[in-house]
Amino acid sequence: MGTKLKDICDGYAFHFLEDVDIPAVELMAVGRESRNDRSYFWDNRDRPPAFLFQYTLSGSGTLKTEGEAIKVDAGKGFFLQFPDKEIYYFDENNNEAPWEFLYIVIRGAGVMPYYQYYVKRFGKIASLSLSHPAILKLFDLHMLAKCGRIRNAFVAGKEAFDFLCLLCSGEEEVSKGYSSLIENAIVYMEQNFQKELALSSLAEYLGVSQSHFSREFLKETGESPVRFLAKLRLEKAISLLNTTDMHLEEISGVCGFSDCNYFSKVFRKYMKVSPGRFRKQIRREGYVNVRI
Repeated sequence: MGTKLKDICDGYAFHFLEDVDIPAVELMAVGRESRNDRSYFWDNRDRPPAFLFQYTLSGSGTLKTEGEAIKVDAGKGFFLQFPDKEIYYFDENNNEAPWEFLYIVIRGAGVMPYYQYYVKRFGKIASLSLSHPAILKLFDLHMLAKCGRIRNAFVAGKEAFDFLCLLCSGEEEVSKGYSSLIENAIVYMEQNFQKELALSSLAEYLGVSQSHFSREFLKETGESPVRFLAKLRLEKAISLLNTTDMHLEEISGVCGFSDCNYFSKVFRKYMKVSPGRFRKQIRREGYVNVRI
């Protein structure tokens, strides 16, 4: 048998004396490790409140979640909340090579919405390339920590928040473009948003089941088809509110809403204000185009 490789741990924890009382996002630790021993075992049930993102560079580890043991090999990362029921570890019996990974630990009330968004869209375990902006950011954060360049809580919080935004943005997927299914769906909605358009009829037009279409649309765009269509209609309505003197009844009909009351209800839901009041605000503030 060959000589067993030693574990390599290059991690950095942060505790700053000067900070606001309740930071929205706080960087707790960042590191790069290579683990080759069964002693690397974490049970998240008794850990203090925080969030961990860990990305495999080479080799593999095991994450046990919801009763299933899942291999986390190169190119995969997991995003977890503490405390929770997950367990992750290095399995000597099923791995000959060390598990090499990058990780970041963050906490704060501002992290939860991003965590929930990410898990809903991508799941707790997801594949990301080395060129993904969030992974590049993680490499950069580790190097900044290693060189002693994260010197105060505000810089640390800013860097951690940047990482969260890059992780949730799906920028890598957007840059590659949508699949033909989703491209066709978007074009169809853009051309027919002013008509009555049921999700079932859209799925039928595309030749797929409604559940499959909804699942793939959410996965690629980050939002449901219903929400995407509502935003298309609202953007057109906002343009008409800003550039014309059309009555709300006319605008609701032109933009595909069944009646004026439903239009006002949807508008309030997304814009947090009535269409009439929004028209006054946008004209007073002088905006020409609004993206939602």
